[in-house]
Amino acid sequence: MNKKFWKPFWSFHIQRTEHWIEEMAKKGYTLSRFQPKFSRFTFIKETPSHQIFSISFDPSIQHPLPKALQLDGWEVVNKKRKWAVYGNVKQKEDVKTSIVRDNLESRNKKIEIFWWIYFIYIAFSVTSQAMLLLPLYFSSDPVTVTRVESPLWILTYIMFACQIAVTMIGVYSLLTLKKESRRLSEESKQSQFLIDSTSESGRSRERCNKFKFGWTFAPDKLETWLEDKERSGWHLTHIYKRGFTFQFVRSEKKLYAYSVHFDGRVDSNAHSFHSETGWERVFVSEGSWQQWSIWRQAYSEESEKPELNIDPESKQRAAMRVARFHTLMYTPLLLLFGYAFFSFMLPNVLEEGYFSISGIEQFNTTVYPLVMFIFLIYVLRAWAYYFRVRKK
Repeated sequence: MNKKFWKPFWSFHIQRTEHWIEEMAKKGYTLSRFQPKFSRFTFIKETPSHQIFSISFDPSIQHPLPKALQLDGWEVVNKKRKWAVYGNVKQKEDVKTSIVRDNLESRNKKIEIFWWIYFIYIAFSVTSQAMLLLPLYFSSDPVTVTRVESPLWILTYIMFACQIAVTMIGVYSLLTLKKESRRLSEESKQSQFLIDSTSESGRSRERCNKFKFGWTFAPDKLETWLEDKERSGWHLTHIYKRGFTFQFVRSEKKLYAYSVHFDGRVDSNAHSFHSETGWERVFVSEGSWQQWSIWRQAYSEESEKPELNIDPESKQRAAMRVARFHTLMYTPLLLLFGYAFFSFMLPNVLEEGYFSISGIEQFNTTVYPLVMFIFLIYVLRAWAYYFRVRKK
């Protein structure tokens, strides 16, 4: 007796899918066919030989199984191109090893980047159309809109419905993958909740939270600020997930070298290398297309202050990435706001007077220059950071 299931978006819920396969095994059903592209799972009625399951993604389609995993009882149950389902005959508490998830996390990040590009395109399209309609909005002449009857309007409605459906799928994918990323990356999750190794049992100590906004435009100033806090007796114990709130606890004065690193896209190999060289990762952002990480390493007065990037050229390249990233992010917005303000809002104010225009026009005329000024400051701060690094 066969049972077939269709499970859309199953790859966005890997742990849930694995648990479901385990539940099917407890009911006496064994996975016989696996079609990941079509989200189909086929089970046959027979006594299962495995107790727990793990799903992996391998772009090379090799699905190698290291000797240590084989000795621990893991074996391939079913595989289809880039996907494979592994099973283990042992009970969960007896298994000492686990299947590596790095490729799966990298795949999820690429999907997130795709959807972010899609939403940026949608936002840019909507903003561009709004800019084209601004002359009508500020025009004092009456505007007449005429709808031309045509049988082709049905295509417009269909395309609009499809766009809404795709957008909803995109929103669901981003939200789901964000949660899935937290579940898969246990190491990243642990880095969000740092353990104070110097805490004294049974004794509560003074704590404080400090808010630090905009540090991504000047990472070197954040490094100096954190090092000064450590020297003054405030030890960093926690950075909230948004990266703006830092929690400190009163402790002994210590020397720590901090390094703020802009990774761009996720690079788990680089993080592993930093950890192996003695650096402790205290924060990593959740972004898919701009990931920041904060590292630290203790040192003594007798030893030289450690540095994450010793090569000056590497430091300059990293600073240039920061400057370019913020330039590409905020310059288009600055141009769009500037075009709307200088082409329509300012001429209208000069012609009619500030107090003669409507309330919404007064609000836009006041807010637009402020927003443009903030965007310009962001870009200038990022480039100032680059020139500071280049001078060192």
